[in-house]
Amino acid sequence: MVRTELRPVSQSWLIDWLRRAFARPTPRARVIAPAVVNPGSSLEVEWWIWHDAPEVTLVTVSLVGTEVAHRRISARTGISVVTETRPFLTLELDRQAPEDGSPVASGHVEAMVPSRTIPTLVGRLNEIRWAVMVEASFKTVTILRQEFPIAVVGASG
Repeated sequence: MVRTELRPVSQSWLIDWLRRAFARPTPRARVIAPAVVNPGSSLEVEWWIWHDAPEVTLVTVSLVGTEVAHRRISARTGISVVTETRPFLTLELDRQAPEDGSPVASGHVEAMVPSRTIPTLVGRLNEIRWAVMVEASFKTVTILRQEFPIAVVGASG
């Protein structure tokens, strides 16, 4: 499988602006992994997180499968779409405590994608999404959660 640098799902512009305005160090993550994987195949992930914040105590990298449902709701004011998400699989790939004084945490991990995995699906009302999730935590509070989408496709043939 060809590994590339994955792009994160963008966070809220308001959160980014507030962090910049109040000069709080913002952790940043980088993930190199295949953009497309097959069920039952190996998933090799290389990751880095620059945290520049002494309060980061734990970094977790996981493969997360999420079911997304879009519902149309009618009301007097019109039709709106409500989106509900529910993770159905969280496979922890790596968990590390950054070294004291080091502004960077990194890791390289290889794991098997479960062979009976539901492939990525995009429909009008329902979706199955897969992502490599990077989380940086301070004690019990998560200060960074970035998703790097990947596609799980069925075996060819």
